[in-house]
Amino acid sequence: MKKVLWVTSEFPPQVNVAAIRNVKFLKYLPQFNWGAVVICPKETAKHDETSEKLLRQLSASITILASVSNPFRSLENKKIHLAYLINNMMPPDGHNLWVFPVLFNIGPKIVEHKPHLVYTTCSPFSLNLIGAWVKYKYQLPWVTDFRDLWTLNPLLKRLMTPYYRLLSEVLERFYLKYCDALIVNTKNSQIRMIEKYPWLNNKIWVIPNGFDPEDIQVNNESRVIPNSFFYGGSIYNKYSPLPLLQLLSKFLNKTYSDSSWELHYAGNANDMFANLVRQAGIRVKCETHGYLDPTSYNQFIQQMKFVLFCMPNNLDAKSWIPARLYDYIGNKSRIISLISRDSEVANILEQYGNCLTIFYDEPIDIQCNKLHQYFTELEHEKQVNKKIIDGFSRKLLTSQLAQIFDQLT
Repeated sequence: MKKVLWVTSEFPPQVNVAAIRNVKFLKYLPQFNWGAVVICPKETAKHDETSEKLLRQLSASITILASVSNPFRSLENKKIHLAYLINNMMPPDGHNLWVFPVLFNIGPKIVEHKPHLVYTTCSPFSLNLIGAWVKYKYQLPWVTDFRDLWTLNPLLKRLMTPYYRLLSEVLERFYLKYCDALIVNTKNSQIRMIEKYPWLNNKIWVIPNGFDPEDIQVNNESRVIPNSFFYGGSIYNKYSPLPLLQLLSKFLNKTYSDSSWELHYAGNANDMFANLVRQAGIRVKCETHGYLDPTSYNQFIQQMKFVLFCMPNNLDAKSWIPARLYDYIGNKSRIISLISRDSEVANILEQYGNCLTIFYDEPIDIQCNKLHQYFTELEHEKQVNKKIIDGFSRKLLTSQLAQIFDQLT
């Protein structure tokens, strides 16, 4: 079995989209004759039930070496202003405070474990320094994974924009020239990167996020809650379900006189979602459930009549696919979405089938009519595209990653 040196800053006890992407790849890699030595921060946070469940999915072929703490994350968690300054003064990001100590300690680990390839997963993009140095020092093929775009990322803001952009452009070009393969997670990201760097054409692959079929355990005794809506996406700054909630409010208040509907949210255990519901003018029962482990999350949304999916209209979201979409598709959920017509999400939902897609550029009366028609036709279950669903299986996506590793070694 070959080994990959897997470098990431996002790993349990961190539980987020990036950490789950890491764990799911590592879970299935041994089935394709690849083990891994994981280089990740030594976290001060304790494991909870969710992070422990994630780690239990990894086999003995995965060695975890968490030997250096990340001081930048500690500063971030404490919300100290110094973290903000460091993140702006040390391009590409403040995680350099972890990267440099790793460089001084990684040599003996490479000699001991003898990996065949190095893989860095970004953001943070400072991890590319480790990949580049290991390739130079030990002559190992280097694969870098841009889960998020770097200089083309509309969400990436810095205090001194000209200074940050100049250095980031130089660093990105150097790393992408030097690496042996680049992975992005959407087709539009691939197109945009090739437009900017045409020489990437022969070494860039698309491996999206996905869902793990083993997390989706259908409970036949679990009944769907009538008149229930669910939102499980992020809520921050410009990324909010408020536009869809406001549209839903207009429709419900106009069409239904009772308050038998209920809204559920899984995420931050605070009043963020409830406040948005009130702001939208929806007068129904609203419950917040906090973060759920993948299995519990999937079992929960199986009980929901509808799931809500809302992309921001005030950001460039063409090449951005929130990870929760794959969970909804894997569960064959009824999806009510509000998105931009030119987004990659629109193409996926069109192929998926079991959804209502509302576009921002449609007049409000057309949007409400689409909602009314969708609710009227509920007794006719829409067919889903099994091929598009199966294409987002975590095991299949890991096989694609293993094929890239095999080609380079």
